[in-house]
Amino acid sequence: MAYEIKPLPGPLGAEVVGLDLKTPLSAEVAAAINRAFADNIVLVFRDQDLTAQQLLAAAEGLGEPMIQHLSQFKVPECPLVSYVSNQEKTDTGAPKLLGKAWHTDHSFQREPPKATMLHGVELPRQGGDTWFANMRLAYEELPGALKHRVEGLDAIHAYRESREIMSRDERGAEMLSDEQERATGIVHPVVRTHDERGSRSIYINPLRIKRFIGMGPDDSTDLLAELTAHATGDAFTHAHAWARGDVVLWDNRQSLHRVEHNYDLAEKRLMHRIILKGDAPK
Repeated sequence: MAYEIKPLPGPLGAEVVGLDLKTPLSAEVAAAINRAFADNIVLVFRDQDLTAQQLLAAAEGLGEPMIQHLSQFKVPECPLVSYVSNQEKTDTGAPKLLGKAWHTDHSFQREPPKATMLHGVELPRQGGDTWFANMRLAYEELPGALKHRVEGLDAIHAYRESREIMSRDERGAEMLSDEQERATGIVHPVVRTHDERGSRSIYINPLRIKRFIGMGPDDSTDLLAELTAHATGDAFTHAHAWARGDVVLWDNRQSLHRVEHNYDLAEKRLMHRIILKGDAPK
């Protein structure tokens, strides 16, 4: 199957043109797509008319799908696929609009997913873009003093149901010692090395980081805010404007992402989502 990989304008991303993901990828094509994925961080496949099972089969050609954390959002007939919908409600009846803040997926796990694959099933007429930040480039462009400060630094990650940025008080609540956190918690390096490219990226998650090892909650909050502000500046970010049938694959090892809920909430926004198994950050 003839295909082409076209870089997108901006600091990250490429479009894969000419592949129908309903057709199994050969080993050669899958290897080339994975190389392009690691290099470009975000890949876009347009006009893909896929069932949940077909999306899963396509994902299996690029990695090992893994069980997702929130079981209530699994697609019943295909539980390795979950759905993301603006039709979900909070306890008060308001729309449950997830993903508004910058984050990387499942960093609260010892082996976070290397990739997320999202398929646009039903979309509003406009809005709802997903923004991506190139954390590899953000690391390369860190000011010298800040780069020196985060070298060798580790962060404590934890799951929170609220999915909102932690306050200073929350970061300090039930504060364990560094030794206790390393023994019982999830600790990842702030600068991680890509297991395929060998390149380095900032690895942070404003939704999940309790604090940095060797630092208290106040200093941790300030440093996390400084790193996030740097990494999500215009020089490092790109917005994907969704169209029905788009499949977007992004590298959680070297990116942050967020969604804009700037659309008519009366219009349905439904996506299918798969995560691919990764290794412990190093």
